[in-house]
Amino acid sequence: MNRRIFLMLGSSVTVASAFFGFFGDKKEDKWRVLQSVQNHLFPKQGDFPDAESISSVRYLKMVSRDDSFDQKDLEFIFEGLNVLQDKGWKTMLAHDKKEKILETFAQTNFGENWISTVLNYTLEAVLSDPIYGGNSHQKGWQSLEHHPGIPRPKVPFGRLS
Repeated sequence: MNRRIFLMLGSSVTVASAFFGFFGDKKEDKWRVLQSVQNHLFPKQGDFPDAESISSVRYLKMVSRDDSFDQKDLEFIFEGLNVLQDKGWKTMLAHDKKEKILETFAQTNFGENWISTVLNYTLEAVLSDPIYGGNSHQKGWQSLEHHPGIPRPKVPFGRLS
């Protein structure tokens, strides 16, 4: 194989890899960081599940794909994740260091609003019908001894199809 063909093949593989996400998807990285933050803000306590157990990120991913979702909320959440990462947040960081970063972040108006927004979506995931992607195996309802109303939705977002 001559050098020109080798370079063309190398460039093609790099472009294809970037296009198909072989080197990692930045948005997926953000979802992992969000899950880490949600687990810290909403940890397992006694019989009550943590954010990950109730599929809080899956819930937000699903509802954010619906036309009725305000995409500015998702942009706001991702912007806050960037700020947290700039402050040193890492998914494997020690609990006390995460706590310190969040305490400092919460002292700003932006940070306080961001944490409130993330907690609101986390609580929605705990309390929503599992058809929306959260409340896995009805763990949120079970921990609160909640009995859902009937009839329950058969399709998400009131779609009739």
